[in-house]
Amino acid sequence: MQVTVRLYAVLRAREGSTHVQVELADPASVADLIAAYFATRPDQVPLQPHIRIAVSGAILPRTADLAATPLHEGEEVALLPPASGGSSDWSAHRVTREIGGTSVQRLVAIVPAPLPATLASDLAALIASSRNGAVVTFTGITRETPGTPAPGEEDAARRHAGERVTALEYEAAAELAQAALEEICDAQLRSAAGAVGGIALVHAIGMVPIGAPSLLLVVAAPHRAHAYAVSAAVIDALKRDVPIWKSEHFASGAVWSANPDALRES
Repeated sequence: MQVTVRLYAVLRAREGSTHVQVELADPASVADLIAAYFATRPDQVPLQPHIRIAVSGAILPRTADLAATPLHEGEEVALLPPASGGSSDWSAHRVTREIGGTSVQRLVAIVPAPLPATLASDLAALIASSRNGAVVTFTGITRETPGTPAPGEEDAARRHAGERVTALEYEAAAELAQAALEEICDAQLRSAAGAVGGIALVHAIGMVPIGAPSLLLVVAAPHRAHAYAVSAAVIDALKRDVPIWKSEHFASGAVWSANPDALRES
């Protein structure tokens, strides 16, 4: 029988697809499916002990007997990697690509705030190689001055005119945002055709206080010009096209903001 496997986050990134079809003998259990899936994917095996499993939209208990949980023709089974909670194992998010005969690294993650203090050096160590003479780091810091209010938020923004922003709260359509960020980075790597050795991008969601980082981007390249250019291009595309939103918090309320480049011209 055939079962559809739905993949998320790092599993999806490593597989390069959101869905795969797995053929199993009938009858089959969830344990049979897990064994068949990971048997041909050694790069994903380290994640196997940590995944949660959902069958037809229902997450199985961690203590479920997978061998005693039957599957049926046409069912969808979701493999859920461990939730992001600020883990220092950033290598789980890294993917290696071959572009123009050169191995390049791409690492993208959306994680709950706060971002670790050592993140910049951790990411550089994962994506830079001995052929890279330049590593450019961009850190997005929350600031106290308000930005552009989202359409419909103008009255709320006027009520807080002259006030200091106390924090930013980020929200994301996580799966869509992850895919969009991955495509932005992949597009830059393809365009660079080997002139960039790696891109790492980590974005925080949740509440970020003033002065704290909400975004960290690291670009490694043989020469600084390419690293600078790709860094700017990635940030511009992120602010324009990725479904990550922020709410500016004031002492007495909050206002949703918008990046002017993301607004359609009337």
